[in-house]
Amino acid sequence: MTKPEIIGSSQSTYTRVVCMVCEEKGIEYVLTERMLRAPEVLAIHPFGKMPVLRHGDFALCESKFRPIPASRRSPSNGSRSSTR
Repeated sequence: MTKPEIIGSSQSTYTRVVCMVCEEKGIEYVLTERMLRAPEVLAIHPFGKMPVLRHGDFALCESKFRPIPASRRSPSNGSRSSTR
């Protein structure tokens, strides 16, 4: 099985977050260094933002996410707790 490919810049905070999550989850990945609006990035994200993720035929262009700590999830249903 092929490894997921993260296309972005290691100088990007968002790219580093995606890489860190993969490392924490034990997911092997390939980081392809590219600058903003590079042709590979534009092929996946219409505005050329990064990082983008490619895994086989699947591509994900919105990967600005924030991992939610487990302590903020309700044990009964997995949803966020209402307190912050």
